[in-house]
Amino acid sequence: MKNSSLYKSLILLWFSHLFMDFFTGIWPIYKTLAQVDISKAGLIAGISGFSGELLQVFFGYLCDRGHRKKILLFGLLLSSSILWITFTAGIFESFFILLILMIGSGSFHPAAAGTASSLSRLKKGRVILFFASGGSVGLAISQLVFTKTLNVFNGHALVLLIPLLLIGLFIAFHKFPTQNFASSEVSLKTFLKPIMHCKKPLSLLYFSQVAVQGFMLAFIFILPDLLQAHACHSWLCLGGGHLCFVLSSALVMVPVGYLCDRFGQKSVMLIVLTGACILLYLFLGQNNLSLGRTILLLSSLGACLGTLNPIIISWGNRLVPDYPSTVSAILMGFAWCLSSLGPAAAGMIAKSFEEDVYINTITLLSLALIGVFFLILMMPKPEIIKVSKTASDLDPIPSPALEPTNSLAPPFEEN
Repeated sequence: MKNSSLYKSLILLWFSHLFMDFFTGIWPIYKTLAQVDISKAGLIAGISGFSGELLQVFFGYLCDRGHRKKILLFGLLLSSSILWITFTAGIFESFFILLILMIGSGSFHPAAAGTASSLSRLKKGRVILFFASGGSVGLAISQLVFTKTLNVFNGHALVLLIPLLLIGLFIAFHKFPTQNFASSEVSLKTFLKPIMHCKKPLSLLYFSQVAVQGFMLAFIFILPDLLQAHACHSWLCLGGGHLCFVLSSALVMVPVGYLCDRFGQKSVMLIVLTGACILLYLFLGQNNLSLGRTILLLSSLGACLGTLNPIIISWGNRLVPDYPSTVSAILMGFAWCLSSLGPAAAGMIAKSFEEDVYINTITLLSLALIGVFFLILMMPKPEIIKVSKTASDLDPIPSPALEPTNSLAPPFEEN
């Protein structure tokens, strides 16, 4: 019965993440459909993303003090604001809607990631990457579903609020397994204390996350225009390319999570990052790609790039297992606020080129991935936790009264 409740909790978190990232995937295709100037569209995405995601640190702090469920629902509600974008025509109105969306993202992610991490004591890699796969599925289908909904419902998409309300009701009445929360004392000292013992590896993970997520957001932002400029199949330009790029990462996240638990995040990430760079330059270096080859390259590239983000998050949660929402907020919100400037940078860089605009823009931005490779080489190698064959796939975190832990002992090995 206990495991049944844990699996239900994880499935609800998976669907909530699907809706959250579905909403965040709408702006890149909408700006192309509405023919918004690319530099202005990037600036809107960058400023709203920076402002909203910066609040993840604040929301993560509150989540670890007993408010995860309320903040999770609050974030889902705010994120649905993007469905009103079709009723606006001005830049300032669009910015305001995106700002509300990103505040929703900033509140949802530390709450949901912290809850997911708390479901398992030993298998955080698998649990967090399974949770992350829900977001990838939502992000993958966002552009196709949104454009189809606009066609069917006379240019609007408010009908998508119905399934969101249903999942919100399920979460509101679901009793999540008992979670451990930190002291309610509010101070900078209590915020920093649990992470000070591993500040160096967390710093390296933080800058890696900024670079990886910044490049991902820039690539997704540019992709519809890149495909359109190279006269790709209309299905690819109207969301099919985005679907292939993002959905493939969802399909491989669970196997990658298993590999992280088995061999450690460092080894897996270095291999995945190398594969991502090779595939990216293969994709950019090809001209007149057929539909099949475009789908294959985009899917393979997305499978590699899309798993880097959750690997970093699971790595951070492994370093500081007792404060999952705080760590998730640092490696998501505090990192993503800077990463959100990726689309703004892409829009400005694109304006500086006259030929092969989008290929040159992505090539220049890809230097960030090479930098990440060296940051990961400097990381201490995480300890590989041995799990017995009888252990449950979702072994809940024990109560501190029954099994005390030393949160100041660094759970990693030096190379």
